Amino acid sequence: MAMKRLIYAVMVMGALLTSGCNKDEDMLTKQKDAIVRYLTSSRRLVAEEEVGNVIAENPPFYTQFGQDVFRHITNYYEEGRDQWAVVEPTSTLDISFAAYTFTGNEPTKQQLYWSNIPTLISDIEAANNNQYDHLIWSEEPLTLQLGSGAVLRGLEEALIGCYSQDSVQVYMTSAAAYGKQNIGAVPKNSSVAWYIKILNVTK
Repeated sequence: MAMKRLIYAVMVMGALLTSGCNKDEDMLTKQKDAIVRYLTSSRRLVAEEEVGNVIAENPPFYTQFGQDVFRHITNYYEEGRDQWAVVEPTSTLDISFAAYTFTGNEPTKQQLYWSNIPTLISDIEAANNNQYDHLIWSEEPLTLQLGSGAVLRGLEEALIGCYSQDSVQVYMTSAAAYGKQNIGAVPKNSSVAWYIKILNVTK
């Protein structure tokens, strides 16, 4: 099947879409609690501030940014990682990724709404699911220009401070994602999870 070309850049935009929205605090609290519950039970992570209280060497942990954004760097303890290029607030990144709506459980292919990973694209196209007819997929790396205002707030906050070649899981409430907008296959007020491999970082 011929591969389609990506033009659905609105999926990565969030800052402009969510500004000025009135937040439903109860809903956002439930979304935040579901993310924390998933990270601490299914992923068996600890909060970054608790790492010093863990006896085990190199405990896996998540970092929380405000009330809405959570990050886990899966290769955090990799030797030589600090020699790689660091992501700064105005860096340009090339990434491979899989983006899912998040309901509190392990994301599935049914929750996938955007990706540039060839195997995932093939699975979605083979399924011929009408839910994805509006999406135009690409296997090319996705380029993110931080500081441009065209990147989801949750992604921007979580990626700063990472390094080139990091594998990063970012979980965010709807307030840090698409807010009250229906964006393609993502219903309004949805938490989302992005699983990212940073391929390249330039200043």
